[in-house]
Amino acid sequence: MDNLSRRDFLKASGFIAAAFALWRCTPREVTASVQPAPTPAPTLATPLSADDATTLTRTLRRITFGPLPNEVARARAIGLEAFILEQLNPESIPEPDILAPFDFETLEMNAGELLRVDPPGRPIGELMGATLARAVFSPRQLYEKMVVFWSDHFNIYIRKGIERALKPVDDRLVIRPHALGRFHDLLSASAHSPAMLYYLDNASSTKEKPNENYARELLELHTLGVDGGYTHQDIVEVARALTGWSITRPRRFFGGGGEFVFRPRLHDTGPKTILGQSFPAGQGVEDGEQLLDLLSHHPSTARFISTKLVRRFVADEPPEDLVTRATQTFQETDGDIAEVMRTILTSDELRASLGGKLKRPFEYLVSALRQTQAEIEPNRALFRYLTMMGQPLFHWPTPDGYPDVAAAWMGTGSLLARWNFALALAFNTIPGVRVDWDVLAGEASAPEGALDTLSDRFLGAPLPEEARSLILDFLNTLDAGFVLPALGALLLASPYFQYH
Repeated sequence: MDNLSRRDFLKASGFIAAAFALWRCTPREVTASVQPAPTPAPTLATPLSADDATTLTRTLRRITFGPLPNEVARARAIGLEAFILEQLNPESIPEPDILAPFDFETLEMNAGELLRVDPPGRPIGELMGATLARAVFSPRQLYEKMVVFWSDHFNIYIRKGIERALKPVDDRLVIRPHALGRFHDLLSASAHSPAMLYYLDNASSTKEKPNENYARELLELHTLGVDGGYTHQDIVEVARALTGWSITRPRRFFGGGGEFVFRPRLHDTGPKTILGQSFPAGQGVEDGEQLLDLLSHHPSTARFISTKLVRRFVADEPPEDLVTRATQTFQETDGDIAEVMRTILTSDELRASLGGKLKRPFEYLVSALRQTQAEIEPNRALFRYLTMMGQPLFHWPTPDGYPDVAAAWMGTGSLLARWNFALALAFNTIPGVRVDWDVLAGEASAPEGALDTLSDRFLGAPLPEEARSLILDFLNTLDAGFVLPALGALLLASPYFQYH
């Protein structure tokens, strides 16, 4: 805990004890009609509230990174479904120039220009900073959550070779433009992405030595899923179909390069059969285009993508009926991602799951910054906390992306890192980050009033009485100057905030 005095540390020790007690007083079962995760972590069995107003607020906590007061007011004014539809059409939501206050100079550069940047790690840092700033400040909250989802789905490890110059372009031209569009367009953009072709070694795949890495992940992770009905021979044939799909070498000294290129002389022009479909001899780049069309419209792809979206937004164990309906929407709308999300976000299953989905570290950190309306400057300190929690942005080394179930994030070290972050944020010890607790608490001065005010703001509902009493008992042991930050830290560290 940076810059905490000995006295602060003793107070923090009491906080840790209270935080442990909060997690102990939370029952382990889930009352929602959603199956538990295979390795269940502590989840919330006692609903915070069940009335319409709190259901609306808690639904907003699931579809945003944490609703601001004006967003809650907007949803109440136009209705929850209308708010969801508005979020699914992000271009309809006015957005200020979020990145204007930050000194990000590399986000619009091409690969060759990015290779010349000194220090070399700056493009990575600026992409991470922009991702955080957009998640915290953008009113297009659902869109930013979809950007994070697809960044995991089409995961690229930014520390591999020249990815520091390729991944920022992939984020700008592949993920962000297609996050709520049609899946075929997103898949095609990814397949043409120099960052993806380099990461999974397809850029060097030739007819003499076809590389199966991208072919395998294209089927297993990007489209059909591991149980999607393909064989090893299909992987071999897909690799052949994608030979010659390569990139131009980024030009460090002259700029440019690092772009998709099809190299006909490296392409296997022989006949192929993939998933029972014939690919005639003599085709060139058309082999790959036919393949992407086949995969994007395959029934297994519709189900696999729908299952992943339901897992991300509803439950670690996706409810089968909702997966079926989302799959049907995917097929009926030609893979319209926004329509699939509409099916998911307006479902009874989502409402039944509220309080049962653990926030991943990035979502937790961003929601804390938003709910406290912290003044922030993206900096290394914030990213150090993400690293300690286990989710440094764009640093998952394997192509499957960061895990999406609670069991992956519930280690003791990860939980303690979250608590340390809650303490540091609440006591304003993170460089470049400041929370004004007097503004957040408003006119509430006594611990009871402050607890009710901040519970409503952070959780969308009053705390259950047992948890409320536990927190008040702890607050009553503190000096007046410690009450608000300690209360904020406890709420942010509590399971009621970490689950949504």
